Amino acid sequence: MSGGEVIFLGMTAGELVMAGGSVLSAVGQLNAGAAAARAERFNDAMFTANAVAARAAAKEDGRRQKRLGLQRQGANRALDPDKLDLLEDGNMEEELAFQSILHAGEVRAIESENKARFARFRGDQAGSTAISGAAATLLVGAAPAVGGFKLPGGGTVSPAIKFNPGNINRVSPFLLAT
Repeated sequence: MSGGEVIFLGMTAGELVMAGGSVLSAVGQLNAGAAAARAERFNDAMFTANAVAARAAAKEDGRRQKRLGLQRQGANRALDPDKLDLLEDGNMEEELAFQSILHAGEVRAIESENKARFARFRGDQAGSTAISGAAATLLVGAAPAVGGFKLPGGGTVSPAIKFNPGNINRVSPFLLAT
């Protein structure tokens, strides 16, 4: 400091502004992460509900298929009850159609469950990323106030902007002072 600077809590006005900006930025990161996590929880719930609906729809479609199959079998028996081999083939085809409907519904349900798992993962990642980003922002913002961070081999790393009274003399993400 060269005199004439406002000092508050041992910090210059520039350091106070930088610290305040870092706090606001960190809060914004946490809020954005929380919003992303909420959105992914919603997606998780939606995809899980889709899986339940796909199974229920397949079960109902399968029930209808069985009913239609039984009607066709009854009609075939009424036309020609002596052709047992054709009736048996019809029974197998009806069962195959029923199983195919259930299988297609299960495939849709598994796809929705996988999307739900991925949404949960993205939500967890959004929260973790927000926390680490906010912590890094606070750390970078606090560095000028404490005079930077000492390097093991000597020297100091001071992130952000280094202020001079009345003007900015250097701008860099990291200023290395020896």
